[in-house]
Amino acid sequence: MKHFILFTGHMIDAKDRQAPRFPAHKEEKARREIKLRLFHKKLIIESPLQGIASGACGGDILFHEICVQLGIPSEIYLPVPPEEFKKGSVSFAGKQWDERFDKLLKQLPYYVLPENEGDAASMNIYERTNEWMLEKALVNGGKNMSLIALWDGGGGDGKGGTKGMINMTREKGAAVGIIDIKKI
Repeated sequence: MKHFILFTGHMIDAKDRQAPRFPAHKEEKARREIKLRLFHKKLIIESPLQGIASGACGGDILFHEICVQLGIPSEIYLPVPPEEFKKGSVSFAGKQWDERFDKLLKQLPYYVLPENEGDAASMNIYERTNEWMLEKALVNGGKNMSLIALWDGGGGDGKGGTKGMINMTREKGAAVGIIDIKKI
């Protein structure tokens, strides 16, 4: 039985972001912390691991790159088709993030949120994507799923962010491990 590692985390800050959350200079420290968490899971979990995350610049892309490096299969879940997703969640951070995103799409399976997935009336597409990923990760139950969150401890810029995923995961009784981005 697989043990799912679900990831959520902040995007790299846009150059004009007023209140820093994940400044670009913390990328390598974040990479190191995510890698430590994944490597630790690989050592202590006796089941095969499976990674799940979206594909935004910053934490999501780092997570998938590290999964590839450690030989952990992972899947990318997107709220909209890749080119549309890139425009809002990748490209603003620069060409290198676009290239990294494109490379991952060639290496890993990816899925686009079906129109009927989640409670469309009460959730935005990011909340629905979080719910969708969480359902996929919980297929073998909460004891066979862990969340790694790269988070600053604050609220998000909107619904469907890191805090929302942490809360949803805790409500389901699964393990949550937080990498405090302010302390790295």
